[in-house]
Amino acid sequence: MLILIFFNTSVLANNFESVVLEPDIVPVTENPDVEAQVAGKYPSINRQESLPLGAIQHAWDNASPGSGVYQVNYNPREVIKLVTREYMTTTVEFPIWEKIEEINIGDENAYQITKPKPNILMIRPNEYIGMDSNITAIGESGHVYSFYIRSEGYNSKNISDIKVLVRVPAPKFVKTGSKSLNEFKDLFEQADYLDKVAFDPAKIDFCFSMSGDKSIAPERVYTDGIRTWFDYGSDMGSKSLPTIYSVIDGVDTPINVNREGTKLVAQATGVFTLRSGQKVTCVYPSKS
Repeated sequence: MLILIFFNTSVLANNFESVVLEPDIVPVTENPDVEAQVAGKYPSINRQESLPLGAIQHAWDNASPGSGVYQVNYNPREVIKLVTREYMTTTVEFPIWEKIEEINIGDENAYQITKPKPNILMIRPNEYIGMDSNITAIGESGHVYSFYIRSEGYNSKNISDIKVLVRVPAPKFVKTGSKSLNEFKDLFEQADYLDKVAFDPAKIDFCFSMSGDKSIAPERVYTDGIRTWFDYGSDMGSKSLPTIYSVIDGVDTPINVNREGTKLVAQATGVFTLRSGQKVTCVYPSKS
């Protein structure tokens, strides 16, 4: 038996449109996440907090402003000693007229050197610390600069050399190239700016005390607030002249020292240690 069933197609079409064309859609403006993010409110993330590395060198906590700066006079018969530190660079600055043409490192695995300018070197220890090596730099002037370098860790009690000023007497003859002699004269004057520090007798302070071995002690010590003079007087020729260190945070730090007649002149002020072999003399400011 055949049964025929007839549907009202118009009714089915209307019902289909109501199902397909009219879904239950929530407008964007009613979405609470969207509204919150528009206002800059984002949900927090539950994650582990990062901890400080604890790799700060405490030797710098109370260091003086001049700490980390080493000024040295070039002497072809002497080696310049440098202290470097991991995660830090040491900048070596030569006179502006000097151009470093060749650089040799004793251990290339321990140190890396860049030359951002012809007269500036930047030294950085690699991953190794507690190592030493040497660097040889050859300048266009013909000078050969020899360095002994060592690397220390962030926990070292010594302040490393951040900036090193190598003072070199200007050569009598230079390659002029495209520059005139007057231009080179200007460069020499810029390089020797430290020599132009005015000496003011009104600022001289003789209030220093000394303790230790008298055989290496000067007759008197005085300062103008910038430099310190160690006057050996008539004993200059008979005494064993010591090496003078500036005491920074309790550490003997190399400094630049010149000789003027019967005096040794340190480019520093404050407390000093004088050493000659096993002989030691301490020099420190005293209240007047």
